[in-house]
Amino acid sequence: MIPFFKLFEMKKYSYRCFRCAVGFIVSVVVLTLAVACSDESATDNVPVIQLIPDNGSLISDTTLPPGGSVPVTIRALGGGSNITYFGIRMFDGTTHYVLDSGMNAASLNFNQILYKGNSPVEEWTFVMMNHDRQKASVTLTIGKKNVTGWGAISTLDHLELGAQSNMTAGGFLSMPAGEVYNYAQAAANQAGIDMIYYYGEYEATLSSPGESDAPAYFPDLASWSTKNETRYDTTSLSEQDFYRAFNDSLLIVSYEPVNGKRKAKNLTAGMVVAFRTQSGKIGLAFIKNVIPGAEGKLECAVKIQK
Repeated sequence: MIPFFKLFEMKKYSYRCFRCAVGFIVSVVVLTLAVACSDESATDNVPVIQLIPDNGSLISDTTLPPGGSVPVTIRALGGGSNITYFGIRMFDGTTHYVLDSGMNAASLNFNQILYKGNSPVEEWTFVMMNHDRQKASVTLTIGKKNVTGWGAISTLDHLELGAQSNMTAGGFLSMPAGEVYNYAQAAANQAGIDMIYYYGEYEATLSSPGESDAPAYFPDLASWSTKNETRYDTTSLSEQDFYRAFNDSLLIVSYEPVNGKRKAKNLTAGMVVAFRTQSGKIGLAFIKNVIPGAEGKLECAVKIQK
């Protein structure tokens, strides 16, 4: 038989063990709840950016031929703090800053058409940052697909575009037909206008209805309901190069989408400018002659994809 004092000691020991066990369990539960609450709070404050497959938008890596295009749709959430920055970068051996945009919104929905350039591989990165300076990004890789056949082109060899005060030659061009309109005619054919000529701050300038400076020379443009935007890229091509183009191969390799600007400025005779219209048609414009001034004109030839 176990003596009474021994039983008492054993009971005290068992009670202490029980208290320790209970204390340990309570500590684990409290710690688990604390971590869970911390994780939930952290998750709520993390910004998110996603590629959305709306209307055929690209959501994974792909390949495209030079000049090919694909839509992307971006959706971003600030994670409890407003989005203050959204940017697009393209890396093809060199980093190109395609878009840097400040903002102040809880969410973002963004649509963009990506045009494939001539590099073997392009990495497109979409990045956002919230007010707490937390960042999120998503990247698409677009490889270069070999072209098995080049497309046909149209040649518009004798075009005259009048500057803003020229009363005889129109300054509004519709492509690929090559129809030239004056100011009043262009207003009645807004959807067909791809190119505008004016002479101003940057002297001889090719522009389009969607370019921000154009309404300074043609004020009614501000109220147009359709404003096509043509983008321009400089080239080192010669007149001989231009006239040796019999398909769209030279046109495509001469236009680099990430370098496209809203205007081609300081134009002089002998220059060849690459461009891409709102509808995605790529072309070359050879500048034959510039008669300076607001009453002057630009004489050129154009080759454009059919």
